[in-house]
Amino acid sequence: MASLTSTVSEERFLTAFEDDQALDTTCQEIALEIQSGHTKLYAIIEELRPFVTEKDVTIRKNGISALSTILFHLPKDFLNEDELCFITSFYCDRLKDHHRIIPAVIKGVLTIVQMDHLPKDSPECLLRSLFENVQCQAQLSLDRRNIYFIFTTLLENRIEDLKAMGPDFIYGFITSIETERDPSNLMILFDVLPYFMKKLSLGHLAGEMFEVIACYFPVDFHPRRTEGITRDDLAEKLAPCLCAVPEFAEFCIPLIIEKLLSNLKIAKLDSLSLLCKSIKTFGVNGIKIYLTELWIILRKEIIPGGDLELKNASLKAVTTIIDTISSDVEVRESFINDITTDLDSSLYDVQLSLFRPSVKILECVAMINKESCIQVLKAIVPIFLGQYSTKTAIVDKVILIETLNNFIKTASDHGFTIKDVPELAWTDIPNLYLNELSTENMELQSKILFGLTIQKAYLNEVHRTLLYDKICNLIGTNCNEIKILCHSALLSFATLYSNEISTLIKEKFQLNTDEEKIEIQIRKLKVLATVAKTYKLGVEVLPQIVLQTNVANFDISFTALTCLHRLVATAAIDYNILQYLYNECHIIQKLAALNINPMDERLDLVLNICRLIVRNLMIEEQQNLVNKYISVLSKQSSESDAALVMNIFIPLYQDVDLAINVNLLQNVHNLALYSQHSNIRLIACKFIAVILNKFDDSNKYFQHALSYFKEAINNNLNSDTNIEIMQASASLQIWLTKAIIIKGSRDVEIFLDELTNILKHDRIGQHIVQEYKILTNRHEDTLVVENFCNVKILYKQRVFEHLIKKDSEFKNIARQNYLKTLVQLLEEVPLELLLMYLIKLVPLLIESLSLENEQLIFLTLTTLNLLLETKHSIFSDMIQSFIPRLLKLSTYRIMRVRIAALDCLTNYCNYPTIFINTYKQDVLEKLIVPIDDRKRLVRKAAVKARSRWFLVGAPGAVKRQ
Repeated sequence: MASLTSTVSEERFLTAFEDDQALDTTCQEIALEIQSGHTKLYAIIEELRPFVTEKDVTIRKNGISALSTILFHLPKDFLNEDELCFITSFYCDRLKDHHRIIPAVIKGVLTIVQMDHLPKDSPECLLRSLFENVQCQAQLSLDRRNIYFIFTTLLENRIEDLKAMGPDFIYGFITSIETERDPSNLMILFDVLPYFMKKLSLGHLAGEMFEVIACYFPVDFHPRRTEGITRDDLAEKLAPCLCAVPEFAEFCIPLIIEKLLSNLKIAKLDSLSLLCKSIKTFGVNGIKIYLTELWIILRKEIIPGGDLELKNASLKAVTTIIDTISSDVEVRESFINDITTDLDSSLYDVQLSLFRPSVKILECVAMINKESCIQVLKAIVPIFLGQYSTKTAIVDKVILIETLNNFIKTASDHGFTIKDVPELAWTDIPNLYLNELSTENMELQSKILFGLTIQKAYLNEVHRTLLYDKICNLIGTNCNEIKILCHSALLSFATLYSNEISTLIKEKFQLNTDEEKIEIQIRKLKVLATVAKTYKLGVEVLPQIVLQTNVANFDISFTALTCLHRLVATAAIDYNILQYLYNECHIIQKLAALNINPMDERLDLVLNICRLIVRNLMIEEQQNLVNKYISVLSKQSSESDAALVMNIFIPLYQDVDLAINVNLLQNVHNLALYSQHSNIRLIACKFIAVILNKFDDSNKYFQHALSYFKEAINNNLNSDTNIEIMQASASLQIWLTKAIIIKGSRDVEIFLDELTNILKHDRIGQHIVQEYKILTNRHEDTLVVENFCNVKILYKQRVFEHLIKKDSEFKNIARQNYLKTLVQLLEEVPLELLLMYLIKLVPLLIESLSLENEQLIFLTLTTLNLLLETKHSIFSDMIQSFIPRLLKLSTYRIMRVRIAALDCLTNYCNYPTIFINTYKQDVLEKLIVPIDDRKRLVRKAAVKARSRWFLVGAPGAVKRQ
């Protein structure tokens, strides 16, 4: 060994060589010294010369590693061209060195090729030395990856220099990547290969290049848990490589055909996916010689099409092929002709098993473009019309009309009708349909009516007139499906022929309340509501519908309100129907004038219509409504009038001034607590909640109203008043609390404490259990942002956390009220929050399963089943508490409880065998009872549970960890 001169630099290197981390730190410091000018790179190289020229391989390796690391920490633009030329020559020479040194050399080469001032001839010099002296696949995975990064860097930045190398680079590249198996490295290669093949002419090496890639197809990869790469990731990246350039067509298509003939489903799916991707690259010329062979193979997957996934993928492949070859008329016509000829024999009888699959293929072909649709129509329309004229069975006619409808719709989507095809000009499908519409069979009638609606743009005036007459007759039928189709047809025609439908409405559907039967008037009302979805007809008929809301006959009034409610709740209307009803029909005023009592079924419809309309008004319009109707709440009015006004005020903007006064508060309070009608009490509670929610906490009206209602509630709850008033007071407390919680008021905890304490009340504790879930009810539609309420996030979390902290405060009788409230609340709580509180929650679930309360047990089991799916360790730790209880509940008197308990037992089989194997025999013995249960659904759940438990710990069973 040569002696080393004792200098500071050498000592630094000798110390750094003892540890990889120390070497990196030292090299980083030296790189900074070079950048600052305190040290020159050539001086460092001189200091490293004894190391890199040493006979001992380990010392040489350390010297090269140090130099490569220093270069790595230098900026990309720091070294000039001359310096890089020298370093390049050095590293080219080092690539001939001992194999143990090669990883450090490769690391240095990777750094060099990323430098900004790399000389023009350096890439070729480095690559030739690399190809000649380094066998890529003999290196470790990480070193191979660095080689691939060298290729990637040069392809991105020095593509012209690589082109200058000609086939040498391509051959060297192929040799380097051949037989690569590491999934991470393959992902890098699959990313760069398409670019590589498109930018560099492969020439005579195209076949060899393809073979190197094709060996991975289809991808057969089973990832380990530590790997983030999946089989699908590799397959997705590989596909573009196999069809990167048109020259691959002669290799890729035969490969696809070969794999499509295999018995492996994954191979077929990958091949079909590759086929769809490759066709766009290969084009007509690349694929046309394989079309016949491909069709034969694809047909087998589509007909009869046992595997739906393969069938759909094959259909997609067929449509992709036709879409691509459509640029060549001759090739496209020949291919579609092959398909129609092949399927021809399957189309002559609708009862043949191959009829529907064959039609499905032709429908897909027809959808591709107008030309393919015309070609299919020419082949199949004569067959279908010929069959229809000879068939007598209604079921056959239904199938034929349904099939024709699909092709008619496809043609319509392409902008033409069957009669527009010169070869099919002899057909008259509209007349055929109109004649057949007289059939007495409802199913056939509905298919024909639907078909005529599809053809709306192509029916002449005579056809339309005949159809309108038939629709008017059919609307009176008892078949609900026919009536819906008639309404849909009228609406469809109204969009194109509004004048004709307007005339029809005036002639046939004008309301004449004095002379017509109730049923006829109701039928006409529904027709008017249907066509009201178009603006021209809407402005004509909506005033008529609104007038019918106030007629003496209940059924007509109810129908009119139902129609209006559907219209205002429908989003897909091409004009602002809400504004029209408010401004032109004065609907709020007219609905407010209706004489409706609290028990009237129409009240909910009126309330919903008004709320939807007011919600969409401008703030000035809302204020006008308040000014007009606020007096109703400030004086003694009927309960129905008050309910309507409160409902109108619920969706007001927060800036609208309600002018709250003492009389209003007292009247609303009386309605909320003392009304004999539960719906009126509920509306009043919701109105109070909305008022308090929209006011700012510092607002004087808020403080006054809150104090007023709290005092009234406390007086009722603490007095010996009747139970109904106490329950109403508790309900109001619920809504006050919800209003405060949702807005994020500072008094939330106080309100929650007061409300939760009512669960201990001996007279109304049970009542508050059912009401408590209002606080988190996701379906509640009053305290919502759509009504311009203040809604903060995480309010449900606050309710749950508050309740679970109150566990220790509930004893004896109140304990069951607490548990029922908590379990009901779990339905609305996010799973993530439940997992945070599992340690506190699980003992409560165990306790709930021990109580004799059917609803509590069922809700607990439902929640437990959801939590068991998380496979949390706490359920393994507490298994001795759950399994015996679940077995006992599997024979409970209520069916839904038995099923829920059995589902939980089944879920426990997903836990590690070491925890559940102890209970196996006991479970298997006790599940014999529910297997003989009198209810089929219980038996089914029991069989599933027992089968899963029977496999626990069995040889060959999966050992879940």
